[in-house]
Amino acid sequence: MDAAVIVPAYNEAESLARCLAPFESQPVELVVVVGGDDGTERVARDTPFVDTVVRCDEGGAGTARNRGAAAATAPVLLFTDADTVVPEDWVRLHLRHYTDDAVVGVGGPARPLEDSRKHRVLFKLLSDYWYRVSWPLGFVQQPGFNCSFRADAFEAAGGFDEDIPFMEDTELSLRMKDYGRIVYDADSCVATSARREADEGYLSLFAKYVRGYANHYILRREFDADYF
Repeated sequence: MDAAVIVPAYNEAESLARCLAPFESQPVELVVVVGGDDGTERVARDTPFVDTVVRCDEGGAGTARNRGAAAATAPVLLFTDADTVVPEDWVRLHLRHYTDDAVVGVGGPARPLEDSRKHRVLFKLLSDYWYRVSWPLGFVQQPGFNCSFRADAFEAAGGFDEDIPFMEDTELSLRMKDYGRIVYDADSCVATSARREADEGYLSLFAKYVRGYANHYILRREFDADYF
């Protein structure tokens, strides 16, 4: 089964080559959505196994992912981030679930690229265990750096909401439940940078997510565009 991998990359010249390297040996349609002015576009265009480079300087990650999805032609869309490194069999691990026609999405876990005890412990709690615990309860969350969707269902759902400033991956995951089954694949673990957690602080980031979950999913308030 054919698959497209979409990588949004805004000012990621230093990390993009490392992100793209595993796809040289994986048969995929590779789409990189570039933005910024640090040479990210040059890195993408100089990578011979990148099929399509899309320029996108407006909006956030959700916008970039939608632009990449629009440029792709494959029946399954996989998404990861430019500061993430996937395993050599990542595409295969996702695709094996789509032999079931009822499956419209797949998500998986992550570990931090930065090798420190602090990140290993706190990242595990905030960005791994939380997903594993919430998934069986019906609160499905496919992280943007490790998720995939059947392309026709993704299009029918309208893709990522470009108007919300964060948690756009969770918001889409919950909408996609209306179109079929979402699978959690514990084997498809990726390594992603914990720089956001380091810059923001784990406690502060956790508090913002709790507030976001409570406001939008419990109290049903709209996201504040200036909030995050």
